Amino acid sequence: MSNSFKNVTDTLEGALDNVARSLRKAAESLSGDASDAVSKAAADVARASESVRKYASATGKRAAHEAHEHPMAVVAIIAGAAALVALIIAATREK
Repeated sequence: MSNSFKNVTDTLEGALDNVARSLRKAAESLSGDASDAVSKAAADVARASESVRKYASATGKRAAHEAHEHPMAVVAIIAGAAALVALIIAATREK
């Protein structure tokens, strides 16, 4: 179970790293008075994406740790989710 959480966390971190890197490059390549506002906005978005990446990384690690420590809770959550999906499917078929 923890490998799945780690894979999701790694994928999300990689995507956010790419966004932050691309925005930094765009902000660095812009120059001139007309593009100052765009440059500042791109830099702000890059900083925000870095914050989101850090938060996502910490949250993913915490979730993986909890899943590893409490495997029966994970099984119960999955069973509950499966039951909810089954109820939704049954309800949509009745309509």
